[in-house]
Amino acid sequence: MDLRNQVIGLIRFSFATIGNFYPGFDTIEDMEAFLFAPDRLERRFRLFEVYCLPSLAQQTDPDFTCILLVGANMPAEWKERLRALCADVPAIRITEAEPQHHYAGIRAAFAEIPTEGFTHRTTFRFDDDDALDNGFIARLKEVAPRAAALGGIDNPTAIAHNLGFYLERRDDKTLVYPTCERTPISVGAALIAPVSWRDNIYKVDHRQLPQFFNAWSDTQHYAYVRTIHQDNKANPHRTGEKLQLPNKEIDAILRENFGRKLGAFKHID
Repeated sequence: MDLRNQVIGLIRFSFATIGNFYPGFDTIEDMEAFLFAPDRLERRFRLFEVYCLPSLAQQTDPDFTCILLVGANMPAEWKERLRALCADVPAIRITEAEPQHHYAGIRAAFAEIPTEGFTHRTTFRFDDDDALDNGFIARLKEVAPRAAALGGIDNPTAIAHNLGFYLERRDDKTLVYPTCERTPISVGAALIAPVSWRDNIYKVDHRQLPQFFNAWSDTQHYAYVRTIHQDNKANPHRTGEKLQLPNKEIDAILRENFGRKLGAFKHID
Protein backbone atom coordinates (compact mmCIF):
# COMPACT_ATOMS: atom_id res chain seq x y z
CA MET A 1 0.00 0.00 0.00
CA ASP A 2 1.18 3.51 -0.84
CA LEU A 3 0.82 5.03 2.63
CA ARG A 4 0.50 8.83 2.53
CA ASN A 5 0.69 10.19 6.05
CA GLN A 6 -0.67 13.52 7.33
CA VAL A 7 0.83 14.80 10.62
CA ILE A 8 -1.32 17.04 12.84
CA GLY A 9 -0.80 18.02 16.48
CA LEU A 10 -3.14 19.73 18.92
CA ILE A 11 -2.41 21.93 21.92
CA ARG A 12 -5.14 23.10 24.27
CA PHE A 13 -4.66 26.78 25.10
CA SER A 14 -7.11 27.87 27.82
CA PHE A 15 -9.99 25.97 26.23
CA ALA A 16 -13.05 26.03 28.51
CA THR A 17 -15.00 22.79 28.80
CA ILE A 18 -18.22 21.48 30.23
CA GLY A 19 -18.36 18.20 32.11
CA ASN A 20 -15.69 17.07 34.56
CA PHE A 21 -12.45 17.77 32.67
CA TYR A 22 -11.88 20.86 34.82
CA PRO A 23 -13.52 19.91 38.13
CA GLY A 24 -14.27 22.38 40.90
CA PHE A 25 -16.20 25.06 39.00
CA ASP A 26 -19.94 25.65 39.47
CA THR A 27 -20.42 27.40 36.14
CA ILE A 28 -18.66 27.94 32.82
CA GLU A 29 -18.34 31.59 33.79
CA ASP A 30 -16.39 30.61 36.90
CA MET A 31 -14.09 28.40 34.84
CA GLU A 32 -13.46 31.11 32.27
CA ALA A 33 -12.76 33.64 35.01
CA PHE A 34 -10.03 31.27 36.19
CA LEU A 35 -8.67 30.43 32.73
CA PHE A 36 -8.61 34.02 31.52
CA ALA A 37 -7.33 35.70 34.69
CA PRO A 38 -4.59 38.11 33.53
CA ASP A 39 -1.93 36.83 35.94
CA ARG A 40 -2.55 33.21 34.88
CA LEU A 41 -2.54 34.07 31.17
CA GLU A 42 0.67 36.04 31.61
CA ARG A 43 2.32 32.95 33.07
CA ARG A 44 0.91 30.71 30.33
CA PHE A 45 2.14 33.01 27.59
CA ARG A 46 5.58 33.17 29.17
CA LEU A 47 5.84 29.38 29.24
CA PHE A 48 4.48 29.14 25.69
CA GLU A 49 7.04 31.62 24.41
CA VAL A 50 10.00 30.00 26.17
CA TYR A 51 9.23 26.30 25.60
CA CYS A 52 6.39 25.41 23.25
CA LEU A 53 6.59 27.98 20.47
CA PRO A 54 10.33 27.63 19.72
CA SER A 55 9.97 23.85 19.53
CA LEU A 56 7.34 24.26 16.79
CA ALA A 57 9.22 26.98 14.93
CA GLN A 58 12.52 25.07 14.90
CA GLN A 59 11.33 21.73 13.52
CA THR A 60 13.73 20.41 10.89
CA ASP A 61 10.69 19.24 8.91
CA PRO A 62 8.18 22.13 8.79
CA ASP A 63 5.57 20.20 6.79
CA PHE A 64 2.97 19.57 9.50
CA THR A 65 0.02 21.27 11.18
CA CYS A 66 -0.37 22.07 14.87
CA ILE A 67 -3.75 23.25 16.10
CA LEU A 68 -3.91 25.69 19.01
CA LEU A 69 -7.37 25.10 20.45
CA VAL A 70 -8.30 28.38 22.14
CA GLY A 71 -11.35 29.28 24.19
CA ALA A 72 -13.58 31.49 22.05
CA ASN A 73 -14.28 33.81 24.98
CA MET A 74 -10.62 34.57 25.68
CA PRO A 75 -10.34 38.38 25.80
CA ALA A 76 -9.48 39.92 22.45
CA GLU A 77 -6.16 41.40 23.51
CA TRP A 78 -4.84 37.97 24.47
CA LYS A 79 -6.05 36.44 21.21
CA GLU A 80 -4.28 39.19 19.29
CA ARG A 81 -1.11 38.58 21.26
CA LEU A 82 -1.28 34.88 20.47
CA ARG A 83 -1.84 35.49 16.75
CA ALA A 84 1.10 37.88 16.65
CA LEU A 85 3.38 35.36 18.36
CA CYS A 86 2.40 32.60 15.92
CA ALA A 87 2.34 34.68 12.74
CA ASP A 88 5.78 33.53 11.59
CA VAL A 89 5.15 29.81 12.20
CA PRO A 90 3.13 28.51 9.21
CA ALA A 91 2.51 25.14 10.88
CA ILE A 92 0.36 26.69 13.61
CA ARG A 93 -3.40 26.92 13.08
CA ILE A 94 -5.37 28.80 15.76
CA THR A 95 -8.88 27.39 16.22
CA GLU A 96 -11.42 28.99 18.55
CA ALA A 97 -14.04 26.85 20.28
CA GLU A 98 -17.04 27.67 22.43
CA PRO A 99 -17.30 25.85 25.80
CA GLN A 100 -18.20 22.21 25.19
CA HIS A 101 -17.24 18.72 26.22
CA HIS A 102 -13.48 18.31 26.16
CA TYR A 103 -13.12 15.51 23.62
CA ALA A 104 -15.94 16.78 21.41
CA GLY A 105 -14.12 20.08 20.96
CA ILE A 106 -10.83 18.35 20.18
CA ARG A 107 -12.48 15.96 17.72
CA ALA A 108 -14.19 18.86 15.93
CA ALA A 109 -10.92 20.79 15.66
CA PHE A 110 -9.15 17.84 14.03
CA ALA A 111 -12.13 17.30 11.72
CA GLU A 112 -11.71 20.80 10.27
CA ILE A 113 -8.43 19.78 8.61
CA PRO A 114 -9.04 18.22 5.15
CA THR A 115 -7.64 14.73 4.52
CA GLU A 116 -7.71 14.70 0.72
CA GLY A 117 -4.61 13.08 -0.73
CA PHE A 118 -3.77 11.15 2.44
CA THR A 119 -4.40 7.54 3.39
CA HIS A 120 -3.38 7.94 7.05
CA ARG A 121 -3.26 10.63 9.68
CA THR A 122 -0.85 10.79 12.61
CA THR A 123 -2.17 12.96 15.44
CA PHE A 124 0.05 14.04 18.31
CA ARG A 125 -0.42 15.95 21.52
CA PHE A 126 1.48 18.15 23.89
CA ASP A 127 0.82 21.16 26.07
CA ASP A 128 1.51 24.87 25.75
CA ASP A 129 4.12 24.75 28.54
CA ASP A 130 6.25 21.89 27.17
CA ALA A 131 8.79 21.47 24.36
CA LEU A 132 9.48 18.89 21.67
CA ASP A 133 12.93 18.28 20.22
CA ASN A 134 13.70 19.88 16.87
CA GLY A 135 13.72 16.58 15.00
CA PHE A 136 10.40 15.37 16.39
CA ILE A 137 8.29 15.75 13.24
CA ALA A 138 10.91 14.25 10.93
CA ARG A 139 11.36 11.27 13.24
CA LEU A 140 7.59 10.82 13.69
CA LYS A 141 7.11 10.70 9.93
CA GLU A 142 9.74 8.00 9.68
CA VAL A 143 8.63 5.91 12.66
CA ALA A 144 4.82 6.07 12.48
CA PRO A 145 4.28 4.10 9.24
CA ARG A 146 6.87 1.50 10.28
CA ALA A 147 5.23 1.05 13.69
CA ALA A 148 1.79 0.77 12.11
CA ALA A 149 2.98 -1.90 9.68
CA LEU A 150 3.93 -4.18 12.56
CA GLY A 151 0.31 -4.60 13.65
CA GLY A 152 -1.43 -3.94 10.34
CA ILE A 153 -1.74 -0.52 8.76
CA ASP A 154 -5.54 -0.60 9.01
CA ASN A 155 -5.33 -0.53 12.82
CA PRO A 156 -4.58 2.54 14.98
CA THR A 157 -1.07 2.38 16.45
CA ALA A 158 0.23 4.51 19.34
CA ILE A 159 3.72 5.97 19.58
CA ALA A 160 5.30 7.15 22.83
CA HIS A 161 8.45 9.18 23.35
CA ASN A 162 9.58 8.08 26.78
CA LEU A 163 13.04 9.65 27.01
CA GLY A 164 13.27 13.34 27.81
CA PHE A 165 13.68 15.94 30.52
CA TYR A 166 11.63 17.21 33.42
CA LEU A 167 12.03 20.85 34.38
CA GLU A 168 10.93 21.50 37.93
CA ARG A 169 10.87 24.52 40.23
CA ARG A 170 11.91 23.54 43.76
CA ASP A 171 13.06 25.68 46.70
CA ASP A 172 13.62 28.69 44.42
CA LYS A 173 15.80 26.59 42.13
CA THR A 174 14.98 25.30 38.67
CA LEU A 175 16.03 21.69 38.19
CA VAL A 176 16.40 20.07 34.78
CA TYR A 177 16.92 16.32 34.83
CA PRO A 178 16.59 13.44 32.36
CA THR A 179 14.05 10.68 32.79
CA CYS A 180 12.86 7.62 30.90
CA GLU A 181 9.18 6.97 31.51
CA ARG A 182 7.68 3.52 32.00
CA THR A 183 4.31 4.49 30.50
CA PRO A 184 3.58 7.01 27.71
CA ILE A 185 4.03 10.64 28.70
CA SER A 186 1.65 13.22 27.22
CA VAL A 187 4.37 15.23 25.50
CA GLY A 188 4.58 14.03 21.90
CA ALA A 189 2.31 11.01 22.33
CA ALA A 190 1.01 10.13 18.87
CA LEU A 191 -1.41 7.84 17.08
CA ILE A 192 -1.35 6.81 13.42
CA ALA A 193 -4.57 5.52 11.85
CA PRO A 194 -6.36 5.42 8.49
CA VAL A 195 -8.07 8.72 7.68
CA SER A 196 -11.42 6.92 7.87
CA TRP A 197 -10.85 6.48 11.64
CA ARG A 198 -12.46 9.60 13.10
CA ASP A 199 -10.79 9.63 16.51
CA ASN A 200 -7.34 10.89 17.53
CA ILE A 201 -4.58 10.77 20.14
CA TYR A 202 -6.84 12.33 22.80
CA LYS A 203 -9.26 9.40 22.57
CA VAL A 204 -7.81 7.81 25.74
CA ASP A 205 -5.54 8.98 28.54
CA HIS A 206 -1.94 8.94 27.31
CA ARG A 207 -0.82 6.64 30.13
CA GLN A 208 -3.37 4.05 28.97
CA LEU A 209 -2.46 3.99 25.27
CA PRO A 210 -0.85 0.49 25.39
CA GLN A 211 -4.04 -0.84 26.98
CA PHE A 212 -6.16 0.06 23.95
CA PHE A 213 -3.77 0.16 20.98
CA ASN A 214 -0.70 -1.52 19.63
CA ALA A 215 2.07 0.74 20.92
CA TRP A 216 5.69 1.51 20.12
CA SER A 217 7.97 3.33 22.59
CA ASP A 218 11.08 5.33 21.73
CA THR A 219 13.62 5.16 24.56
CA GLN A 220 16.62 6.34 22.51
CA HIS A 221 15.90 9.94 21.53
CA TYR A 222 15.59 12.82 24.01
CA ALA A 223 12.26 14.03 22.67
CA TYR A 224 10.72 16.41 25.22
CA VAL A 225 11.04 18.89 28.05
CA ARG A 226 8.13 18.61 30.52
CA THR A 227 7.68 21.61 32.83
CA ILE A 228 6.41 21.35 36.40
CA HIS A 229 5.00 24.54 37.91
CA GLN A 230 2.11 26.03 39.88
CA ASP A 231 -0.39 25.94 37.00
CA ASN A 232 -0.18 22.27 36.03
CA LYS A 233 -3.73 20.97 35.75
CA ALA A 234 -2.83 17.37 36.57
CA ASN A 235 -0.61 16.19 39.39
CA PRO A 236 2.61 15.62 37.43
CA HIS A 237 4.52 12.49 38.31
CA ARG A 238 7.11 10.26 36.76
CA THR A 239 6.30 6.62 36.12
CA GLY A 240 9.87 5.74 35.21
CA GLU A 241 13.45 6.30 36.18
CA LYS A 242 15.24 9.56 36.88
CA LEU A 243 18.56 9.33 35.08
CA GLN A 244 21.83 10.60 36.50
CA LEU A 245 23.74 12.78 34.05
CA PRO A 246 26.21 15.60 34.74
CA ASN A 247 25.09 19.11 33.79
CA LYS A 248 27.73 19.22 31.07
CA GLU A 249 26.14 16.24 29.33
CA ILE A 250 22.61 17.60 29.85
CA ASP A 251 23.72 20.89 28.32
CA ALA A 252 25.17 19.09 25.28
CA ILE A 253 21.95 17.12 24.71
CA LEU A 254 19.77 20.21 25.02
CA ARG A 255 21.97 22.09 22.55
CA GLU A 256 21.91 19.25 20.03
CA ASN A 257 18.23 18.26 20.33
CA PHE A 258 16.55 21.55 21.24
CA GLY A 259 18.99 24.16 19.96
CA ARG A 260 19.41 25.82 23.34
CA LYS A 261 21.78 25.48 26.25
CA LEU A 262 20.76 24.41 29.74
CA GLY A 263 20.56 27.97 31.09
CA ALA A 264 18.00 28.98 28.45
CA PHE A 265 15.58 26.33 29.74
CA LYS A 266 15.68 27.55 33.32
CA HIS A 267 13.69 30.75 32.74
CA ILE A 268 10.47 29.38 34.17
CA ASP A 269 9.31 32.57 35.88
